Amino acid sequence: MSKSLQDQLLSLGLARKKPARKRQEKSSGSSQARSENANKQSHRNPPNPRAAGAGTDTEMSLDQAYALRKREEQKQAAETRKQKQEEVRRRRRLNKEIGAIVNQHRLNDPKAEVPRNFMYKDRIRKIYLTPEQLKALNEGKLGIAYLTGSYHLLAAENVEAIRQLSAEHIPDLGGDSSNDEDHPVPDDLIW
Repeated sequence: MSKSLQDQLLSLGLARKKPARKRQEKSSGSSQARSENANKQSHRNPPNPRAAGAGTDTEMSLDQAYALRKREEQKQAAETRKQKQEEVRRRRRLNKEIGAIVNQHRLNDPKAEVPRNFMYKDRIRKIYLTPEQLKALNEGKLGIAYLTGSYHLLAAENVEAIRQLSAEHIPDLGGDSSNDEDHPVPDDLIW
């Protein structure tokens, strides 16, 4: 745990191990050899830590790795942006087609006072109908379609045409039968 700084740098590949110095023989030429070695060492470039840790040509530097990661992130962001734009185009086209059907065949009455509750996207929603429309809706002759924040009353064939385009725009007026099984009505309860 208490490695020296040199040992830590060596283990990270940021420093080189110094070669062992050779003992120079004591002679008259040894002082000349020492001065030549000193000149060579003073003109030597400092070690490059990235080059020291590189080892082989197949390893990449940290800068290259960051650049590669940045390119990949930009590529993914561009792909995500492209998919979102395509989804927006698809939704706009779909809403335009559904809007054409709704605008031609809408049966909502502004004087309607009878509320009809239904579940849509896990929330209770409400639409106001006339008594005749309520009866026809409960019999299945009419249906409801959702478009841009509003609920529209339509004839059954128009609701089916919208369902063919996008089933998520049509609320289920029959209710969720799986909830009935979770909470059955007791036999002794009389209405």
